[in-house]
Amino acid sequence: MKISAVRTARTWQTHAFALGCYTLLTLAVTYPMPTQLGERIIANQPGQMDGYLGIWNVWWAARAISTARDPFFSPLLFYPQGLDLFWQTLSLPQGLLALPITLTFGPLPAYNLLVLASFILGGYFTFLFTRDVLATNSQQDVQGIERGIGHRASGIVHQNDLAALIAGAVYAFSPFHMQKVLDAQLEVASIQWLPLFAWALLALLRHRRWPYALLTIALLLCVGLGTWYYGLFALIYTGLAAGLWAIQPTQGESGSGKDEGLRLPGSSFTLHPASLLWGLSPILIWLVLMAPRLVSLAQTGDILLGDARVEQKDSVADLISFWLPNPNHPLWGTTITRFYESLYPDGILWNVSLGLVGTCLATLGLAWAWRWAWRWAVLGLTAAILATGSRLAVFGVDTGIPMPYALIRDLPGIRSSHRPNHMVLITILICALLSGVAVRRMLVSRRHPRLLVAVLLLTIVIVDGWAVIPPLYSRPVPAPYLSMPVPDGALLPVPLHLNFSNSENLWYQTFHRWPIIGGFIGREPPYPLGRYAPGVKELRLGSYVADDILTPGWPALARETLAAYDVRYVMFHKLAMKSTVPPMSVLVAHMGLRATYNDDLITVYPVPRPATPRPLAYLGDGWGDIERQDDRRWRWMGSSAHIYLLNPTGAARSVTLRIDAESFQHDRLLTMRLDDGMSFSMTITRGRIQRSLHLILPPGEHVLYLDAPADSPPDHPDRMISLSVLGISIK
Repeated sequence: MKISAVRTARTWQTHAFALGCYTLLTLAVTYPMPTQLGERIIANQPGQMDGYLGIWNVWWAARAISTARDPFFSPLLFYPQGLDLFWQTLSLPQGLLALPITLTFGPLPAYNLLVLASFILGGYFTFLFTRDVLATNSQQDVQGIERGIGHRASGIVHQNDLAALIAGAVYAFSPFHMQKVLDAQLEVASIQWLPLFAWALLALLRHRRWPYALLTIALLLCVGLGTWYYGLFALIYTGLAAGLWAIQPTQGESGSGKDEGLRLPGSSFTLHPASLLWGLSPILIWLVLMAPRLVSLAQTGDILLGDARVEQKDSVADLISFWLPNPNHPLWGTTITRFYESLYPDGILWNVSLGLVGTCLATLGLAWAWRWAWRWAVLGLTAAILATGSRLAVFGVDTGIPMPYALIRDLPGIRSSHRPNHMVLITILICALLSGVAVRRMLVSRRHPRLLVAVLLLTIVIVDGWAVIPPLYSRPVPAPYLSMPVPDGALLPVPLHLNFSNSENLWYQTFHRWPIIGGFIGREPPYPLGRYAPGVKELRLGSYVADDILTPGWPALARETLAAYDVRYVMFHKLAMKSTVPPMSVLVAHMGLRATYNDDLITVYPVPRPATPRPLAYLGDGWGDIERQDDRRWRWMGSSAHIYLLNPTGAARSVTLRIDAESFQHDRLLTMRLDDGMSFSMTITRGRIQRSLHLILPPGEHVLYLDAPADSPPDHPDRMISLSVLGISIK
């Protein structure tokens, strides 16, 4: 009983000691942010935009869960269509982790505590992972408890624990992680889930039991929902690890006949199919669970998430970038940054440094324990190779040598990914593990192991994890947002950000809670209202067409369209608008909007509602710019175009849509379809003709789809036109 009690006490002391060390180091490298949890965030200049997106994500997750809503869909952004957040940067596991803090103290303190937790838990989970590996593989791993009672009862941690403590510091305080914190990208700064997943996968590969498989798949989903970058990398890691651990040295004749394996020709290794299947089981279960989402991604990924293969070339990892010292260090950081930017003037998010101390320790660990550590080395090296992107670059020179990432870069979903270089996080985790191996070897013959560990911890933080005093940033909240009424429609903030990299509108929404037109999110969705709706379009572009082909037209069409979409207020954010405030003030005055509140930060314009709402029409996709000649004005239609029709009343309305048009070169058949209804056609002649459509419009928004054969004019072979439309009116 005495031995058991000492063992239990030592276990608790070990975990408390590790968490305490990582907490103290975290407070040191992030100071003074911990003293201003509810006021400011750590953010460099680009991070000032991404940080408040992270705060919104934390806020929305808490709001959705506390009100029993689907957290993966928000009706508050890109109103009125809402936004599917599943493949976005929602980071739901982080939101769940901070849920009590968010509901009690708000999203800003919760965000800051999540940043601190990424260091503390990232280090601690790596500590657990490394300690488990060392306990299994080190020949001198566990000294007898009974032998140590006399001089270790005070709670001094075991040598394996000290070595694992260093591994956790290498991972948590790597230059890569600190860069993500400075960039205020919470989803990729939250590095803590990956080592926990790796620990569970290792347990599955060893024990091959369903509880470990289910735990591994749960953590695999957690990594992916935290950020799909790390989720993709964890899938690759799982497949590689399954294959590597299925290959075992041949042990001679098997006495039991259980899982004897297949002898690999020409080698002393045996492949064990059962072990391979157990290792791949998390991927198979993941594919089953994710099948509906993956099918949807294959069908709509490029439309909803875009194609980022062009941008990927600016975020690959040059071979030299792995070995660079910390580019945020106050002593040499400026020199390192200038050097890399001289090689890549347009490079973005290029800091993938493994850390000098971590790299040196990992090299020693691999040299000393290569007989059993080779699998880990293969995993780390493979991740680094994938992080280099599609082609190998060395010292700023594109060698043209294709790299393995080229095999997956064109897959649906992956081609919308900007950051192949983030794969380096797996390499950093393996470096941390091998660093623990090296330190374990160093501690064997040391009389004062704690002194060595203390020196190594300080060296890791000072050399690899230390940045300049972290820049802190805050955003003031305009007074009206602190006392807004219960939402009854939507707000139109100006500047209107259709995924333009600015997040003040999201920050303000955490206070006023109204739906907003537009929004800033990881991947911009299709949003016709933001691009085409009168009133919205003019306030986005800062200009208008006074005499367009639409009747009713400017400015009544703009004002009434805003009212038809239940936009209640237009909000001018003056700090973001800068010099555009005076001309935009003239524009809204022309629209007939009058300010009811004005201060140094904001001007509020209520949107008047017409006494008698009427049906409205406006142009969507497929129309050319307005053209004029003498007293004529027209727009060319391509091979297809859209007309949006609005019925702002609560009942179906009979409307007449009149189209004044002429065909290009010869008569053409115009085919039309309202929403998902049946198609109908009419002939548009070469000479000018007016055609009327009689439609029944249910309440709300509808789309009239137009299609006509198009040809290229002789002087513009790259342009396709079909009809010249001189007027569109609706009654």
